[in-house]
Amino acid sequence: MLRFEILTLFPQLFESFSSCGLISRAISEGLLELHPSQLRDFCVNTHGQVDDTPFGGGSGMVLRPDAGVPAIEAAKKRLPCAKVILFTPRGVPFKQELAKELASGADDECRDYILVCSRYEGVDQRIIDHWVDFEVSLGDYVLMGAEVAAMSLIEATSRLVPGVLGNPNSIVTESFAEHLLEYPQYTKPRSFRDIDVPGVLLSGNHKDVESWRRDKSVEDTISRRPDLITRDKERSCPLAVALLHSPVVDKQGDIITSSITNIDLHDIARSACTYGVDSFYVAHPVKTMRRLVNRICTHWEQGFGAEYNPNRKQALRKISLVADLDDIILDIENKYGCLPRIIATSARKQGSNVSFAELSAILRTQEEPHLLLLGTGWGLAEEIISRAQYMLEPISGPTDYNHLSVRAALAIMLDRLLGR
Repeated sequence: MLRFEILTLFPQLFESFSSCGLISRAISEGLLELHPSQLRDFCVNTHGQVDDTPFGGGSGMVLRPDAGVPAIEAAKKRLPCAKVILFTPRGVPFKQELAKELASGADDECRDYILVCSRYEGVDQRIIDHWVDFEVSLGDYVLMGAEVAAMSLIEATSRLVPGVLGNPNSIVTESFAEHLLEYPQYTKPRSFRDIDVPGVLLSGNHKDVESWRRDKSVEDTISRRPDLITRDKERSCPLAVALLHSPVVDKQGDIITSSITNIDLHDIARSACTYGVDSFYVAHPVKTMRRLVNRICTHWEQGFGAEYNPNRKQALRKISLVADLDDIILDIENKYGCLPRIIATSARKQGSNVSFAELSAILRTQEEPHLLLLGTGWGLAEEIISRAQYMLEPISGPTDYNHLSVRAALAIMLDRLLGR
C-alpha cells in the first residue's frame, strides 16, 4: 500500500480529489491511503496562526517551526517510517524516475510519505534542515500553494502501484518510459473532415505498426524534448569529423584553398579521440600538402614522437588524408554500406539550424553514419553547405566577439553533442 499524510491549510481540496476516478478506486481497494491534516490544528495561538513575518524583513509570511514541526511529528506517529517531502522551487525536479522510486519505496521498502503543503513566502529553514527528508519542485513556476503539486505527485506515483491501472501495459508504453515521448494516437472514425488515420495503423501488420510508432516517438522527442534522449543514452551511429581546406571562403567571401596547419591536426585529433569520434578526415586537393601531413603523422606514429608521446600517437591515428569531400563520402560508404548524413557548420546563423540538443538526440537514435564538416579560412563554401542535410547552430558566447579557431570550435561542439 502507498500511504500519504498531507499537511495542508485546505484539507477539503483532497476530499473531492480522493473521491473521483482511479484514485477513489485505489483507495477503496486498499492500494492507496490518503490522510489530509489541517495545519491550523497545530496553531500557536487562539487566532489559528501558523505563520509569521520573516526576520530581516521582506514580503510574505513564513511557516513557523512551532506549528510545522508538531504537525510533522503528529503525522510521524501515524506513519513512523514515512519520508517527509516539502514542495519548494529549490527542490529536485519531479520526474518519472522519482515517481518510480517513490512508488517502489525509496528506502527500505517503506512507501509512506508526509507531504508538507505550504502556502507562504516560505518555510522556516529549521524545519527544512531537521525535519524534511527531501524537497521537490514541480517546475520552474510559482503556485499559490503546494496542494496541486501534492496531487500531481500522488497521481504520478500511485498509478505505478500494481493494480491501480486497469491495463498494466499502459505504464510500459507511455511517455518517458524509455526517455521518449509517446507516439501519436488515433481512433474512430477513420476519416474526419478529410483528415485520414495513417494507413499503417489500419494495415493489420503489427511489425509495421510497432516500427511506425517507434519512429514517431523518436521523431517527436527530437523535435519537442531532445533533452530526454541526451540524458544518458550513448551515441548509436558512426560519427566522422572532416576538416576541409577547399572549397572555403576568405574574409571577402571569395573561394580559396587554405593551408594545413600543424596545430589543427594535433588538437582536432586529440578532441576526436577524447570524444570517441570514429574518423578524422583532413581534406586538401594539393598532394604536396597531403604528403606533409603524412610526414607529420609518421613522425608521431613511427618515429621519435611515438616514443616521446604515445598519447599523441593514439590521437593522430584517427587522421585519414583525402583530396575532397567526395573522397570522404566514398570512404564512409565503403565502410558502412550507406551514405553519411552531412552536418555543416558555420560561425554565422544560416537559414534553418538544428540545435545542439536536437543533433545530440539524432546521434543517439539514428543508425546511419553522420559526418560533421568544418571549414578552414572563413568557413565552408556555399556549394559544400548546400550538400548538407543539417546546418548546426553557431556557437555563441555572451559577447559580440565571434572568432574562435576551428579547433576550439570543434572541441565545444563535441562536448555539447557527446559530452556526459
